Amino acid sequence: MKKIFITSILSISLFIICLFLAWKTLSSANFFFDRLYEFHAIEEQIKKYAPQNRNKENFEITSSLEHERIFGEIVSSINSNGEGLAKISYFDPSGAKIDTFLTNDEIIHLKDVSGLIASSTEIALFLSFILIAFYGFSFYYKVNRSKYFWKPVNTFFSLSSMVLTLLLITGGVFLVGARKVFHILHEVFFADKGQWFFYYQESLMTTLLPESLFGTIAVMITICALIYWVILNIFITKILE
Repeated sequence: MKKIFITSILSISLFIICLFLAWKTLSSANFFFDRLYEFHAIEEQIKKYAPQNRNKENFEITSSLEHERIFGEIVSSINSNGEGLAKISYFDPSGAKIDTFLTNDEIIHLKDVSGLIASSTEIALFLSFILIAFYGFSFYYKVNRSKYFWKPVNTFFSLSSMVLTLLLITGGVFLVGARKVFHILHEVFFADKGQWFFYYQESLMTTLLPESLFGTIAVMITICALIYWVILNIFITKILE
């Protein structure tokens, strides 16, 4: 029972690190936004809601390449402590500037998101230090004393447990409702912070980045993290067995 508990803690800690690695990997590729753009019919959404916006004008005349550029700049700013958010602008097909993209409330929210990413980075680095120290000592113990301080369970059992856990979480999300979970998470992580909900008629950000898009991104991050987790778990198991 004790070994199962410790194994679970180690697996979860490793998966948290892998989530961070997945974020870094996918954000460097802008989450393949060009593909998501088509999958979520974002261009149609922009043509529908941008003309209704009460704060910004003429976003509907901008191109898909302009939308991809704006998304990339938002992701880059979030990964850079929110720097440059206020300067993100959108341009018409001739290259003339129309307006800045974000409202002040949106900038505040994205800076809150950036702060959350920074905190996640610190957590991932801390857990990495702990796991490297633990597994390093376990390897040293095995080599120098010819016996195990800690022996991991086999990879198949670990993978089965992790997949089952993710399936249970996914089932819970579908049971509660993806949109409701999205709102609950925002209420938890952004409590006592700036505004985080924006209507289409007030926000080009919401028009460009609908809630469904974040659901797809969450799935992508989870799958990428699982791939990293399997690779690292196999590597650790090979060294310590």
